[in-house]
Amino acid sequence: MDYESVAKKILQRVGGKENVVSLVHCMTRLRFTLKDESIVDDEAVKKTKGVMGIMKKAGQYQIIIGNDVGNVFAELNKLGHFSNEVPKKAPEKKEKKNILSALMDTISGVMAPVIPAIIGAAMIKVLLTLLPMIGVLDTEGYTYNLLSVMGDGAFFFMPVLIAISASKKFGTNMYYAASIALIMLHPNFISMMDAANEAGKVVKFLGFIPVTYATYSYSVIPIILAVWSLKYVEKLVDKITPVVTKNFLKPMLVVLIEAPIALIVLGPLGAIFGNVLSDIVYFVHDQLGFIAIGIVAGIYPFVVMAGMHHAFTPIKLGMIATTGYENFICIGELCSNMAQGAASLAVSIKSKNKDFKQVAGSSAFSALFAGITEPALYGVTLRLKRPMLGACIGAAVGGLFGGFFQMKCFGIATPAIVTIVQYVEEDRAVSLLIAALTILLTVVVTFIATMIIGFKDIVDEDDELEETTEETPETLNVKPILKGQEIHVLSPMQGKVIPLEKVKDATFSQGILGKGTAIVPEKGEVVAPFDGKIQVMFETGHAAGLVSEDGVELLIHIGMDTVELEGNYFHPKKASGDVVKKGEVILEFDKDEIVKAGYDITTPIIISNTDKFADVSANAEGEVKELEEILIIK
Repeated sequence: MDYESVAKKILQRVGGKENVVSLVHCMTRLRFTLKDESIVDDEAVKKTKGVMGIMKKAGQYQIIIGNDVGNVFAELNKLGHFSNEVPKKAPEKKEKKNILSALMDTISGVMAPVIPAIIGAAMIKVLLTLLPMIGVLDTEGYTYNLLSVMGDGAFFFMPVLIAISASKKFGTNMYYAASIALIMLHPNFISMMDAANEAGKVVKFLGFIPVTYATYSYSVIPIILAVWSLKYVEKLVDKITPVVTKNFLKPMLVVLIEAPIALIVLGPLGAIFGNVLSDIVYFVHDQLGFIAIGIVAGIYPFVVMAGMHHAFTPIKLGMIATTGYENFICIGELCSNMAQGAASLAVSIKSKNKDFKQVAGSSAFSALFAGITEPALYGVTLRLKRPMLGACIGAAVGGLFGGFFQMKCFGIATPAIVTIVQYVEEDRAVSLLIAALTILLTVVVTFIATMIIGFKDIVDEDDELEETTEETPETLNVKPILKGQEIHVLSPMQGKVIPLEKVKDATFSQGILGKGTAIVPEKGEVVAPFDGKIQVMFETGHAAGLVSEDGVELLIHIGMDTVELEGNYFHPKKASGDVVKKGEVILEFDKDEIVKAGYDITTPIIISNTDKFADVSANAEGEVKELEEILIIK
């Protein structure tokens, strides 16, 4: 991948560096905060070579790149020197959500940054299961105990990690938030509450306010609620404290007010809510048994698409902390990840698009071996639609198999082939075989289903414009391109000529695809402006690329964003590869219907191989008829 080229195109297509407020990235996505998302051409961004898809979420314009995201991010920063901090101010317009939906979104958003720490600890805990089984580690030795502390630390002190993440999300002081979490985990507080609970007594604050017994280690929801309330407590204290006392009085009051709220009200409330949520999830499992695992595995990609998958992390943590393993959600996740990888592998083998084969292949590897499914999900299966069905079928079958044979998970590392050891059960050697067969069955069924269902192969617009075919003027029996030769290009339609710079699409107006002009058509007919060949007729009929006998490559793109019409109102009369004569009708379209649908009908006429000539200039303005001169190439 040419990272510099990809970065330049992305930056142009999101409205230029002046439209970018900040830019960050995660494992697979560029996350832009833009001044004005409405000026971005989504289709142009999606069809940029190297881009797997886009998402608009939480005030961010997210561009899915895949494993190369870091390299593209670096090139973008060279171009714009952007702020790499997410602005605290939320978008003005927010979608109204019910309380449960809002809470689940919040849990998911807070959990996401903490996942790497959890995965590291989880893998150490997996080693603690595996190494004694193969006789490498003594469970009574110091090394085992030290490793146990390393593996358990992030889980036991989970509220501290969550407090840091939540403070960023809610825009409150990180150190106040961490302090509240540490109070909830203080050994003296824990021992006092445990002793009172065992004695059947109730701890009372100020002698009359009862403190409900709850365990906060390994917990998530209680501290999220506490940090949320901290934002308001901090604002209140800031208002009531005199300026001269803020450096010592404000911190004291914040802790004195917030700590009781957390320990007496929100902590216990969060613990109750977490338990209820967990009970609901596992009630479904108890009622349906292994069938529930198959269902979860089949629908899990849509949970990921909704951004809700991290919301299950507290539930999984609670189950592992209580029983030592999790045998529902983790199994469904594994099968879903393997299915996304297998479907992408099938696409990679079957696709005839060289670049897309590489994208699908790398996405398959990422999903199967690293458990990172976003490139596969957004760049392959969801993009092509049909492979998503194959993935759902394969995942459901694998989930049913794993559930039937009582597969268990002892960690929450990202489900993948390389983390299969977390499904190994001590004193049950066959558990490794069951996990391997679950993965194998999921992959095989998904692969076969995807190959049978098939898909409509994809062509990136950049490829169609730049190198859809490998035909050259020589293979077309045309004259070689000679610099300095003057070529007159005629109009392919009747209408009003306007400068290309006035087109309301940066992809065209800034000459990203080449120089040319634009026409506002008066009738829905496009003719061949020269003798030559149809290099590509877009499947949606909204655009066509032609090559002349002089080696001129011409793009005719009818309207802005008209690819969204999916072929409606466009009627191609020629197909890719057809030889055409000047004046032949190659395409018809229902101009009035397109305008009625809300689309700008302005049609750019682009010389897409501009770089092969010394100059391309427009020599017409105002009204033109078909086959009147509009461009001069030298």
